[in-house]
Amino acid sequence: VSDFFVRLIQRVSPKSYQQAFAEVYVTQKFLENFCGDQVRFLARSFAVPGNHLGQQSHGFRWPYGPWIDCTPKFRLAVPCRFFMQLSNECLCLVAIITPFNFPLEIPVLQLMGALYMGNKPVLKVDSKVSIVMEQMLRLLHSCGLPVEDVDFINCDG
Repeated sequence: VSDFFVRLIQRVSPKSYQQAFAEVYVTQKFLENFCGDQVRFLARSFAVPGNHLGQQSHGFRWPYGPWIDCTPKFRLAVPCRFFMQLSNECLCLVAIITPFNFPLEIPVLQLMGALYMGNKPVLKVDSKVSIVMEQMLRLLHSCGLPVEDVDFINCDG
């Protein structure tokens, strides 16, 4: 599988085998890191003490994107293309627009981070290299990712 993606990256971008392999390798390690129970650490907040008395650094992790209220009174006001019923819960929409220079690494890392946090991403990859992400989405779907969880826009501009 990794050799397939390496060759595919080479077909659409001017990268050597080693550069394309490094991109696939980083993506693979990212996915391995969040296998199993590691996703819960992605959403963990933190507090770090500073160098001086009273100094602290806090980090809070929130799902990003606008929340859409899915209560019955709100359903009529939301256009159908932006609405999805998830057992009367809220839905978080996220747009991911990625450049051409890393056709696999940047989209996969951003996409999976959004999915891990419970968002419904809309993904737009540069049209010159979109075949790489299309094939990755096909792989994710065959591994069990529901088709309706990601909206993939495949167009120029």
